[in-house]
Amino acid sequence: MKLKFYSLGLIALLIYACAPSRIVKPLAKGEQAVGANIGGPLISFGGLPIFIPYTSAFYAKGLNNKTTAFGSLHLTSLAFGVFQTDIGICQELYYNTKLRLGFSANPALNFAIDRWEWKAKLWPQLDFNLHKELGSNKLIYAGLCNWFELSKTRAHGEEQAKQWFASPQLGFQYSPKKWTYGIETKWVGMGVPNQPNVVDYMGPNHKGAIGVYFQFVRRF
Repeated sequence: MKLKFYSLGLIALLIYACAPSRIVKPLAKGEQAVGANIGGPLISFGGLPIFIPYTSAFYAKGLNNKTTAFGSLHLTSLAFGVFQTDIGICQELYYNTKLRLGFSANPALNFAIDRWEWKAKLWPQLDFNLHKELGSNKLIYAGLCNWFELSKTRAHGEEQAKQWFASPQLGFQYSPKKWTYGIETKWVGMGVPNQPNVVDYMGPNHKGAIGVYFQFVRRF
């Protein structure tokens, strides 16, 4: 029962802070990539800031030079009996060759189901990122993650008063040869009160939490 309770609680945390942006700049047509990430919202543990170590892995393929499809498996939630995935695309909306500046959108669907009661949930997500290439192998980006709650109720039948959750994000990627190493920080659940809670989330004015994520990608 304790494991089941923890897993159901884990879903609530994952819906706002499961992963960084999967793909910021679309892959080339036919190019493929596998990646993994670790990271999550910061909490205070013994007076020290640490991030909750959520992990996931994903696969992506360039359908053309402007569109990349991706799908993932959330490993931490799976370890606690919850299957969770996000499936979507990265679509280039604008790119300036001279400035090496681009703007992309990541529409995706997040799905989760537990192995005890087989309760399932679906959350649409839409990320936007403005990215700038620095030299031949570095990229910085800033954007907004938009998460949409379809249910009118929360756990225990409580009313769901908020259907849209926005999280601004900022990231950096370094891509020597076929590898990409990235770090991203975002304000998870911006504007959502984080107290009282079972853990001490670290967020501005006790709203949401600052998240830190590390990502490793191999292209082929």
